[in-house]
Amino acid sequence: MRVEGLRGRLAEEGVVRLDTARGPYVARLAGGRPVVHGALCPHRGGPLEDAYLVEGMLICSWHRSTFRAGDGRAVYGPACADLDVVPARFDGDDLVVEWPEGPSGA
Repeated sequence: MRVEGLRGRLAEEGVVRLDTARGPYVARLAGGRPVVHGALCPHRGGPLEDAYLVEGMLICSWHRSTFRAGDGRAVYGPACADLDVVPARFDGDDLVVEWPEGPSGA
């Protein structure tokens, strides 16, 4: 999936919601690199657009479940599942999301 012009929007807004065929996701910068992850916390569905990014960790604002931004691994808090993180990269000003193969129709 290619999202045109997203590099500039991320630089200005910090977080951009992506509504995809696979469901809602969030794009943000972590250490200057794009990270695309599920928009809802796997614990209780808290909006991860509001998550704090601290030292490479995403912290849900609802119950403080904490995930590594790079791979979504749950490292602290009540979440029992990891966060879905999808490989992404910039191609010029565009964001390219590299969905894994699967029957999603995306």
